[in-house]
Amino acid sequence: MFGLRRRREAAAAEAARDADRRALFAELAQRPAHICPFLGLAYERTGYVEGPSIEHRCFAFGDPAPVSSEQQTRVCQERGYGQCPRYLRGLLVTPTEELQALRTPHAALALAPARGPEAVSRPRRRGRRGLALVALLVLLLAGAGVGYLLLMGGGGGVGADPTTSPSPRATAATEPSATAEPTAASTPSGSELQSPTPEPTPAAGDTFAFYEVSVGPGSYLLYEVDDDGAIGGTRRESFDDFSFAQVEPIEATDGEVYWRTADGDLAGLAYRYPDSGEFRIRAVFVDDAGSRRSVFLDDEDLTRVPEATPAP
Repeated sequence: MFGLRRRREAAAAEAARDADRRALFAELAQRPAHICPFLGLAYERTGYVEGPSIEHRCFAFGDPAPVSSEQQTRVCQERGYGQCPRYLRGLLVTPTEELQALRTPHAALALAPARGPEAVSRPRRRGRRGLALVALLVLLLAGAGVGYLLLMGGGGGVGADPTTSPSPRATAATEPSATAEPTAASTPSGSELQSPTPEPTPAAGDTFAFYEVSVGPGSYLLYEVDDDGAIGGTRRESFDDFSFAQVEPIEATDGEVYWRTADGDLAGLAYRYPDSGEFRIRAVFVDDAGSRRSVFLDDEDLTRVPEATPAP
């Protein structure tokens, strides 16, 4: 009796997941033909904006990956997105029913109905047609990789290497720059660093999520700071586009406050005001629906550790 109840609970959970997937792909199928179905926003899987945005992410497979401005313009929002290696790999890991929905716009609601609890013990059969489709996609993936690299001129961005998924938010150059301290010509002003896609401000009832550093194109001086606040050295990183990452404030052994990066390729490196350059810190909140809201800290707040969790 206990085992039967467990199977029924598992069946109900799987049916709910199937319903969520059907609803997701039903919404994606309504997009214009030139918008890749795997393109979304960092805080909204089914959302997108016309043109490039630092909030765009690729949801083809694995963790949502940042997308370069060139990639967004030339691939993700063009009819040729079907040749993108990440798109092709995403097809390989997408269930057959959802694939049919993506290939037949406005027909996603006709997907097979959710399975009831009585069908849990019967495995889903893909059939020979599904196997043939997978084999065809593998061949397309191999051939499209070369063509895509030629299309992009051998450049970087999401899709250049279908076997790896870039770390979220980090778009810094991998080689440290040997240039001097940032100047007004190389680093944008604070007003330009807020975001190409402004976010709504927090409201009463929103929940604080984390702090986030926002930088613009230019060169920045970063500091190596360990968990105990010891300073290890400095490193210069250059950005060719707007970039942001989750950070945490830490008071180092020298008595200064550093904003240490908590994710991405630059994890462990920290910004110090004003020596690092013109960066900004914003407090990110989420509302009851899970949507992002944020507010930038004043410059004077960047030199001290917040005494309490921010409130709207």
